[in-house]
Amino acid sequence: MASAQATSPFVFTFDTEEYRSIPIPGIKNAKQGMCFIKVTDLPQELDRFMEVNPRVPKRSKDTLTGPVVAGILKTLRESPEDMALKNQGIYLLVDRAEFVKGTGGRGRLTLTFANPSLHGIVNGGHTFAAICEALSDEDATSDELDQVSKAYVRLHLMEGVPQDKVSDIAEGLNKSKPVDNPSLMNLQGLFDDIKHVMKDHHGENVISYHQGDSGSIYVTDILTYMEMFNAQDFKRSKHPFTLYRNKASTLKLFEAHTTQPNNPFKLIVPKLPEILELSDRIRLLTPKKAVELNFEFGRMKPGNKKERAGSKNNRGIKLAFIPDTVNYRVPNGWVLPMLAAFRANVNWRPSTKGFEWHVPIEKLLPMVIGDLVSVCISQHKSGLPPEEVASREASFAQCYDKVLLRLALMGKVGTSEVDAK
Repeated sequence: MASAQATSPFVFTFDTEEYRSIPIPGIKNAKQGMCFIKVTDLPQELDRFMEVNPRVPKRSKDTLTGPVVAGILKTLRESPEDMALKNQGIYLLVDRAEFVKGTGGRGRLTLTFANPSLHGIVNGGHTFAAICEALSDEDATSDELDQVSKAYVRLHLMEGVPQDKVSDIAEGLNKSKPVDNPSLMNLQGLFDDIKHVMKDHHGENVISYHQGDSGSIYVTDILTYMEMFNAQDFKRSKHPFTLYRNKASTLKLFEAHTTQPNNPFKLIVPKLPEILELSDRIRLLTPKKAVELNFEFGRMKPGNKKERAGSKNNRGIKLAFIPDTVNYRVPNGWVLPMLAAFRANVNWRPSTKGFEWHVPIEKLLPMVIGDLVSVCISQHKSGLPPEEVASREASFAQCYDKVLLRLALMGKVGTSEVDAK
């Protein structure tokens, strides 16, 4: 990170592509500006200027906690180029912001903080803390740190704000949170069928349908699982791999379904409890089956690259939709292609407004789980990180064909049906 001048007041300077500021109406000599800064140019000394922020990030044994920070860290490590777009940025109250313009709009911006009770991070403390953690990660490789260093973050700068306005600004910024699309869909009653079919099933209260809901699994993930069984839009020649980690596409597809007279979700919803149970059965069986295939599953590092799948922290994980626990973290990048493979087992019957399984799931799963896990192992060994296995169409296609072949051998689907799927 950039060094700062060891003086009081605290001052630091950095390069930026462009900086624009405008007067703040009603406050004499006050201005608000915006620019982007490389995350490596943020000085860690800003950590001393948090008094104006009412929401200081929670730490547990010096480790940042909470879903907000987890999401920011994931973006920094996995898609740093998206940081400038996806993150709302850091709001700074400053004594002065002085921009020296160069050619093409690019220039150098110098920020001055004179008083910790008046100047500093008024909003975006979680973003700043996550950036500091990602850049100081002692367990990260040089390539991983280089990946994080590609990120830019937005700075919102307020200059010359009087002290009696600081608390109002802090309160307003920290309370403002836009309502997301799933929450609006929930208000429209679009998830009522899901709520109804999940009533009295294991995991009923695990699903969160709107912002602030108590469930640990957001409804967008449930919609993704359901799309894996959409035999109307996805065939043997077309797999739903593009929906992995793409909540916007999942919501767009779901919204399109609601306006269709032949809404495929009308057929899928009644099977949802079985689909969710299947997803957890896959999580339960995968580690043992991987070991049987001579793959050291516990040493794999899914998601958080610092932690192995079989670490102590991953022991006794409660599964959401079946009353079981696992001692390994099974990556979603493995679960999704295996789950989607069972679309081959769907006998799609739009005329009767429902679908049937060719073979009961509880009978078919033990027959094919080894073949499905072997596909994920092979994809992983080809160089894909665990969470990226689901980003390849080949992962979905190979898993799907494993189930389809098993069904053909059982005489449940014929050659012509295999070709058509």
